[in-house]
Amino acid sequence: MLKEITDKSYEIFGRYNPARPLDICTECCMTPEDESRLASMRVQDIPAQLLSEYNDGAKPLKTSVEETKHFLPRYLELISLYQFPTHSAELSFSRVIPFDENEWTETETGILREFSRAYFRKCLSIYPIPSASDSITTILIMFQGAGSGLRELFPVYELLEIWEAEATNESLLHFRDLYFHGFDPHHPAKLSSPFGDSELASVLRRWIESENTRQLFSAAIEKLILEDNSLSDIDAGELSLLYEILGNG
Repeated sequence: MLKEITDKSYEIFGRYNPARPLDICTECCMTPEDESRLASMRVQDIPAQLLSEYNDGAKPLKTSVEETKHFLPRYLELISLYQFPTHSAELSFSRVIPFDENEWTETETGILREFSRAYFRKCLSIYPIPSASDSITTILIMFQGAGSGLRELFPVYELLEIWEAEATNESLLHFRDLYFHGFDPHHPAKLSSPFGDSELASVLRRWIESENTRQLFSAAIEKLILEDNSLSDIDAGELSLLYEILGNG
């Protein structure tokens, strides 16, 4: 499913070509030779490290729309493989953040939403996240971003609805991680990640504390504890504690 979506994204965004030079600092962040190589390569062939240098390097406040859309399919493909083109997965879409929804066609927003939903389902089905230092909170922050563009393109509420429908062992372990480790223990209204903003923290806090979420995940956790003897002692203990918390909320 994800491969079909990323393949389709290459078709949709294939008409965009960036002007030269690219919007990247070639004084200290990327060599002129690498800038030239990046601009001339087939998008499908761009190495993750080269795209990461481009993504993380100094750039204008807003990259040109043609340039952003030109490279976007490769971002989607690498992210789908957990090869995040950046030093921190949360910043994978940093070049997309400044854009508003009206700067995308209906077809473009459609494929991006398809990607976000399919990728989030994939993340929920795997525990832990294959990139060892990342969690489900990382993925939510990546999609939420820090600007209006991503809030419109990747609505977090749609991802939470998917989570509610995915009552697998893996998704419950991700829920445990969000509940116990996703928020700053000293400031429960803040996310533990420095990249998480107050709006996303508020959305997630309201969601995990809502009666519907409590009932849904409490029942699923009870079933998991009773039926799965393969849980580690730590997982079983934390899930039992979470079950008690949710039931007494």
